[in-house]
Amino acid sequence: MSHKLEAKVWRPARFTLGRDDRSLEGNSFAVLILNQPLEDKGLLSVVVAADGGANRLYDLYEQGKTEKSQSVCPSQYPIGCLRLNLSKIPNVICGDLDSIRPEVQEYYEAKGVEIIKDPDQYSTDMAKCLRYIRERSRLILGLEETPPSTPSGPQESRLDIAIFGGLGGRADQAFSQLHHLYAEANQEPTASVGDLYLITKESIIFLLEKGLNKIYTPVAPGFFAENVGIIPIGKPSIITTRGLEWDVMDWPTEFGTQISTSNHIKADVIEIETTERVLFTLELDQQTNI
Repeated sequence: MSHKLEAKVWRPARFTLGRDDRSLEGNSFAVLILNQPLEDKGLLSVVVAADGGANRLYDLYEQGKTEKSQSVCPSQYPIGCLRLNLSKIPNVICGDLDSIRPEVQEYYEAKGVEIIKDPDQYSTDMAKCLRYIRERSRLILGLEETPPSTPSGPQESRLDIAIFGGLGGRADQAFSQLHHLYAEANQEPTASVGDLYLITKESIIFLLEKGLNKIYTPVAPGFFAENVGIIPIGKPSIITTRGLEWDVMDWPTEFGTQISTSNHIKADVIEIETTERVLFTLELDQQTNI
């Protein structure tokens, strides 16, 4: 497999509480909370709750009987501004509102939270929230509403999206969330919207791009455990890896033949070349608080 001159760089460690400046660089990100159980998180930036996700956020802090103040960061986030304590007050609640409990909706309405009812039954609450973030990404980043027709100066910031609470509950909903990762990747690219990360209690999951991918993967307390997976959900692919215990070269992978799971990280930076988009999974260290 031939090498590309430029690699797509991934820094998923910035969602953890580990300390490694090289790993923590990256775009600003919005947080989307789904209707799955949450643990206390250190998060950043704009918080969008998908209908019943508002219940989860409310319950998380009511159980602890604590009210955390929401911090606001500038559009250009310094390293020290990452992994902030999340307020139990989201910026917006979006969906068909068939899951949010009445007392939770009343609580957030009294707090001045924007609540958007979208009755469309042909899209999921996750899709509605992703659309909301995409349409407002420049506003969230503090950029001009309309990008300049002739780019000049330094490259503008991009807004990544960290989706919390996925892959739990019903199997069909889990597959729907993976579907949305692929659907968003197939959207027309914009200058202000970056990458999607699906974050569970155990893993961080994202789609590697065609070509060469470089992933910063420190294996240490507060970062990642050793297990990774490379899953060809969309199409069969051919992959080459560097930095894993069982590296492969020009290795065909597809469902029904062979896939790479339970491989082990052996370097702080691993490289994966792939002929098609593949799902990449990173096991979180159990001491990680994200």
